[in-house]
Amino acid sequence: MLFDTTRFPLVFLKEDPQAHSQDADTEAQLATLLGRGERFVLLTDHLPGDHPEEGHEDRKRRALFFKRHKEHLRAFCAGLVFVTGERTIPAAVRLAAQGAGKVLGLSFDFVRSESDGVAAAERFLARS
Repeated sequence: MLFDTTRFPLVFLKEDPQAHSQDADTEAQLATLLGRGERFVLLTDHLPGDHPEEGHEDRKRRALFFKRHKEHLRAFCAGLVFVTGERTIPAAVRLAAQGAGKVLGLSFDFVRSESDGVAAAERFLARS
């Protein structure tokens, strides 16, 4: 994933087709973003479950990363917005996202368009 910060504090996550070790690079980019010490919102069209080939070790490494950075996420990430387009999001995916949000202390929203996503992100940023 690539972190596009050109519209900061709106940070757009985009698929990086050239990345060889996506998880490690994604974690490094997120750590750098958290290191800025400024509030932001993540927006992505990448949905949970988009990569069913992901292995147990990858999920475990990511979970440990989020556990290590949980306090910084709570302090600086105002929320995560999923831009779904015309896709229907299964209830199980929504519930999983809500559960992860509670554990990490993040707000999540599912919207249809990027403009709706920007509006949701602005609401998240205005909350505190």
